[in-house]
Amino acid sequence: MCTTGEADPLQLLRAGLAGLVDTDPRDLTDTAVLTELPVLLAAANQITAVLAARVGTLDTRDLAPAGGYRSTRAWLCAHGRMTQAAASGHLSRARLLPELPALAGAAESGAVSAEHLARVAALTDKVGVAAVKPFDTILADLASLTRPGEVDKACQRILAHLDPDGAPPDPQADFAKRDLTLSRHGAMLHLRGRLDPEAGAALHTALDALMKPPTGEDERTPGQRRADALTELARQALSQGQLPTIGGVRPHLGLLITPTTLLDTAEQPTTTATATAPAQPHQSSDPGCPATDPLTAAGIPAQPEPPWLSWIGEIPPELAQRISCDCEVWRAVLDPATGLPLEVGRTHRIVPPWIRKALHARDRGCRWPGCDAPTAWTDAHHLIAWYLGGPTDIDNLLLLCRWHHARVHEGHWRIILDHKTGEVRVIKPDGQLFEVGPSRPWTGPNTQRGDPERDR
Repeated sequence: MCTTGEADPLQLLRAGLAGLVDTDPRDLTDTAVLTELPVLLAAANQITAVLAARVGTLDTRDLAPAGGYRSTRAWLCAHGRMTQAAASGHLSRARLLPELPALAGAAESGAVSAEHLARVAALTDKVGVAAVKPFDTILADLASLTRPGEVDKACQRILAHLDPDGAPPDPQADFAKRDLTLSRHGAMLHLRGRLDPEAGAALHTALDALMKPPTGEDERTPGQRRADALTELARQALSQGQLPTIGGVRPHLGLLITPTTLLDTAEQPTTTATATAPAQPHQSSDPGCPATDPLTAAGIPAQPEPPWLSWIGEIPPELAQRISCDCEVWRAVLDPATGLPLEVGRTHRIVPPWIRKALHARDRGCRWPGCDAPTAWTDAHHLIAWYLGGPTDIDNLLLLCRWHHARVHEGHWRIILDHKTGEVRVIKPDGQLFEVGPSRPWTGPNTQRGDPERDR
């Protein structure tokens, strides 16, 4: 509580923060940036400590129920618009610092971060805060000078001292914690999970084998390379045909796409709706369907129906066209009124096995200049799409790894195959020639076109 004439600390804090927000950091000198950042980091630590003290007061006075909230955690989630995990972190710090005054003082000075406090809180959860009090000053001094990992090591030493026997390892309990969740977020699929040590080691080994060390032309981040390796692991499992059948059918990616969307490779023209001469609404003879489409009546043309991918839902047409490049295809005719299948055709393999063998002999892997992805990681790419009339023969096909195949369909790079020499060149989206290449075809077991052994 401030006495008369004293400024409210919160008002001073808000005024100071407003001044910092109004300052454009791009106008700061290098010296100013290097000077201000440590001060701001320490200030963030101080605010964490101040927040912990206020949350502790809210918790000990049990003020949340009076406001209609079941608990302090629920109050924090509502007013701070935060997750349960974040609220639990605030509550843990609020209950920890009053019991460890030296650590609290270090936090209030800005020398100790929330990460440091989390390590100590994990120790108190195991042995109780009373057992940790004798080490308060040691932990405070250590946290003020080192990173959270060093504090964690000290906490492990304290734990081993206080509980030398400890709980015996329980592999079965750890195994029971395994979990994997796949959820759709926007256009992407999010993976979240944890594996037991054996499964984790197996996954690491498989991903490491597929990732390989990055080359100079590989601009992917480590996370992107791991994601591509996991995708390739799944694709190889599906293509080898050794997975159990589902309903008597070999598991595969299911893609539904209309002929209109499949054939529509050009960009949609920009259409401007006008108030005059609106498009005529579609009249339906089915009493169960609406007689008019309001957007069509307003002059806005209908868009092609988006493709649908199993487990995912709607996907971009470019992705569907790439998947269609090397797949098994079959036709299904549906009743537009009821959705009932009227006709289902036979399955046809777009690139049959004998052509794939020829591609393997000629290309030996991804033909993108500079790429050394093996044949097992590649798709057969149609230079002229089969659904646009392109033939499925050796002269119209190239092996491309999934990453470079996506550059062609989704990234709008172009592939040029010289039929006289078999050399492949790449054109960038801006029309410039890719600086690496060309890639050359194989003409013998260990010989490529242009090798000295061939020319002699």
